[in-house]
Amino acid sequence: MTQAEAFALRVRRLALSRQATEAQVFLEEGFLYLRADGFARFAAGEGAEALLGFALMGKGVELRFADGSVLSLTYRFGRLRKRAYFS
Repeated sequence: MTQAEAFALRVRRLALSRQATEAQVFLEEGFLYLRADGFARFAAGEGAEALLGFALMGKGVELRFADGSVLSLTYRFGRLRKRAYFS
């Protein structure tokens, strides 16, 4: 099991700001806070140490892990869609 697949099992909900500069990934215990704008770029909270990088997109988040796996979290038809793959 890749790091992205293991992390996907813990994800419960995703909340994005209207400007797509902030996101909160709610997990079983706690949450992961992501921010990327002209002034700051950081990840804080539960699981932040496992991330190699992240990208905030208009309708979702892409999380990159050290083993080369990627977890894409988006909403489609009102449901959270989790997709783990290698990049």
